[in-house]
Amino acid sequence: MALLALGALILGNTAIAQAPKYVPPPPPTKHAKLELRLRFMIQPDIQFTGLGNVPFRDDYESAGNLIEGTLRSIEYDDGYLAQDFVSADLIEGGISQTIPSDNTSATSNFGYINPEQVDRDVDPSALIFHRYAASADPEAEFEGGGSGSIGWELNYTKFINRRRNLGVQVGFSYNGFDSRYHGSIESDLHTQTFVHTMADGEVPELVEVDDGEGNITYEPYVGNPVILEGQDEPLLNWEGTERPEDVLEGGAVVDSQADLRSNIFNFRAGTTYALNLGKSFSFQLGAGVSALYVDGHFRAFDELTNTSALTNPIRAMTTTDDAEWQVGGYVDASAYYNFTERVSLFSGLQVQSGSEYSQQNEERTATVDFSSQVYVHAGVGIKF
Repeated sequence: MALLALGALILGNTAIAQAPKYVPPPPPTKHAKLELRLRFMIQPDIQFTGLGNVPFRDDYESAGNLIEGTLRSIEYDDGYLAQDFVSADLIEGGISQTIPSDNTSATSNFGYINPEQVDRDVDPSALIFHRYAASADPEAEFEGGGSGSIGWELNYTKFINRRRNLGVQVGFSYNGFDSRYHGSIESDLHTQTFVHTMADGEVPELVEVDDGEGNITYEPYVGNPVILEGQDEPLLNWEGTERPEDVLEGGAVVDSQADLRSNIFNFRAGTTYALNLGKSFSFQLGAGVSALYVDGHFRAFDELTNTSALTNPIRAMTTTDDAEWQVGGYVDASAYYNFTERVSLFSGLQVQSGSEYSQQNEERTATVDFSSQVYVHAGVGIKF
């Protein structure tokens, strides 16, 4: 037992003697510092204009071309006229098929959705169709919603005096920014009215549907597109009469959506001054020039919602991409806690000056104010 105790004592002393001695790293000698920051971009002011417009569709009528495989049609917002067909026999085999009718004056292939489209008391042979559009005040501004975004920044500082408190700093940063508007806009309602008359009698009446609780709806009338020999189908004249366009101020409700998604790249360079407050704390203030590159992806969509149309008239979504450079200045302030002579943690504030960024999407405009953009940052710095 004595021998075992003596051996353990010798081994313990040997292990203690061989333990490596901690040697602190040498102090930084190159008078430089590298910083990695996470920075939060405060949401800038953004305005959208030119929203709330739904123009008349310009492709509602087709003359028809058998060579191109298109058929004659007129598509109103609350009904339609389309080319009908007739039954014909092929020369070989006597097989029957339908072919486009050559009746250019009237068609049995038509439909409508509202009983009010027929005035049964005045002229029950007249069928009234409509087309709808909306126009809004082009100067009206709508504030875009969104939130700030988190990005990053990489800075390099070179101190140029012996006290290492005056230096030159360069930085590169990135932030993404998204903003959106979605709301109902009061616009002027434009209505075009067209009257077609029946070639042989009255307009077929709509079928009433009672849900059992006193609510009456109507099934849309859909004509028979195929005229079989011996059938007596109602025919509607192709030629119609257009009435003067009607404009009702404030009579339209347009559901508008606008999205602006952007990437912001920033390059800056300037001077910086560090004020040491003991060994553990310091404060740093800098200022200089900055170059901002902004690229935007702008989408917009409008839908007219308060008409009697079978399907709400829309302005299909359109998208534009654009970019520009801006030159301005910046002021940067940070407070530091120094863990060692090399490593520090910090947080602070940066304000950059710029100008307004505007992007077009047809007559719509998105405008972002970068005149005094604020960033809040935090990160780690390493001196070397």
